Amino acid sequence: MANKLSDFSVQTLICNDLLEKQMECRELLYDFNHSRPREIELRRSILKKIIINYQGTHIEPPFICDIGQNFTIGKGGFINYGLTVLDIAPVTIGDHVLIAPNVQLCAASHPILLSERIQPFACGEPISIGDCVWIGAGSIVLGGVTIGSNSVIGAGSVVTKDIPDNVIAVGNPCKVIKTIEHGKMPTQAEVDALLKKHGLEGWG
Repeated sequence: MANKLSDFSVQTLICNDLLEKQMECRELLYDFNHSRPREIELRRSILKKIIINYQGTHIEPPFICDIGQNFTIGKGGFINYGLTVLDIAPVTIGDHVLIAPNVQLCAASHPILLSERIQPFACGEPISIGDCVWIGAGSIVLGGVTIGSNSVIGAGSVVTKDIPDNVIAVGNPCKVIKTIEHGKMPTQAEVDALLKKHGLEGWG
């Protein structure tokens, strides 16, 4: 009989129930990823079935998600092509987040010790991404990481440790290189008015 592992806060026995959840998610993602470019409402209706409390953030296909029920994302963001979310542990993204192409959010992992790795458990640690974060192309965020609000992650970074608010961080491993002074922010009413002016009501 399998024993629980010591190094992961999330440990789920690999069983028919888990495999069925993954299959349901893959079926929905197949429809999403094979939709036509103008089928925006169809895509949103599918995302509502995959993502907990989906609030309209735009996601470009292809999009890969392991389970979906452990993935939450706020409003007003934009996710470009090729996002991969391994959400055996919770993956949480805030409002107005920008994610560039081919980013990986890897909340799933495996034990180092073979005596533990051969046991039938899916393991991981949560990922939390704050509001107004921008993650550059090709970046990888590992389980157990929190990225603070308003921060920027440079392209190609591998984020292995927490990143605070209001910084630029880059590299492998990802490290803070600069603090950001954001200046005076527009109000939500000003943003809404600008979107309306350009016919973009409901964007994001």
